[in-house]
Amino acid sequence: MDMKKYSGSAFLKVDDLRASGPRRVAIADVREGKYGRPDMEFDDGSKIGVNATSTKALINAYGRNSDSWLNKQVELAIGEVKYQGEPKACIIITPISRPTEKKDPSAPPSMDDEIPF
Repeated sequence: MDMKKYSGSAFLKVDDLRASGPRRVAIADVREGKYGRPDMEFDDGSKIGVNATSTKALINAYGRNSDSWLNKQVELAIGEVKYQGEPKACIIITPISRPTEKKDPSAPPSMDDEIPF
């Protein structure tokens, strides 16, 4: 019998990482979450609400569309952000997979592509 449903919330907390240390996971899903921020699910079934600091890091690495974040490897670790002017421990997401190549949208299309015959 799968006992996961009896283990409590799938949402990670800072204390979970204090106990186990940083972990590497792949992004499995990104959805609109509560509190005006996205919820992210990982390949191990864990979830977090993504803060602005981590969202900016993911946008810088993988682009603005969350679909391009799927299957990317990230590290979850304890970090610190300012909340209402005070430092607060939180889970920080650090991109590990190679950043997505940024293309200049104003550049003309490449003519170096091979044409299959």
